[in-house]
Amino acid sequence: MVVLMTDEARTETFDAFFVAEFPRLVSMLTAWSGDRATAEDLAQDALLQAQRRWAEIVRLDNPGTWVRRVALNRSANEGRRRRREHAAMRRLSGAAPEQRYDGAPFHDTQLWERVRALSPNQRDAIVLHYVDDLPLADIATVLGCGIGTVKTHLQRGRRQLATTLEGGLS
Repeated sequence: MVVLMTDEARTETFDAFFVAEFPRLVSMLTAWSGDRATAEDLAQDALLQAQRRWAEIVRLDNPGTWVRRVALNRSANEGRRRRREHAAMRRLSGAAPEQRYDGAPFHDTQLWERVRALSPNQRDAIVLHYVDDLPLADIATVLGCGIGTVKTHLQRGRRQLATTLEGGLS
């Protein structure tokens, strides 16, 4: 027997999904990007894409992992855009523009600067594990790799952080 969901029921389901996922996405993306406003924009973009494809997304085993993957992809694109913008500004003015940090829960501390300096896979695994508190299997799904690979990314990321933090924060 096939149960068809009404548009109203589908909307209510998405609304509950949005309410549950938005704060977690913003925390994760703020740690990832260092900027809460950017994180909110990226989370909204990812959730908007989920809403547009909700009929498909709602059927997934874990729609949250899908929206995290979309958010991380958008974050990576935003990071590349910001780096190009900063490089252009340095070429034009000889100095990097000031970055805005608004005192969000994961404001730009030296630790999060170090996390953001890790390789993309290590950074993503650390943020998903420690900020979003996802189990290893969900992190593997978000990153599109195996659990063993996630463990490797976490181990190497922690080792790199320990090395840079022991060497002194500069």
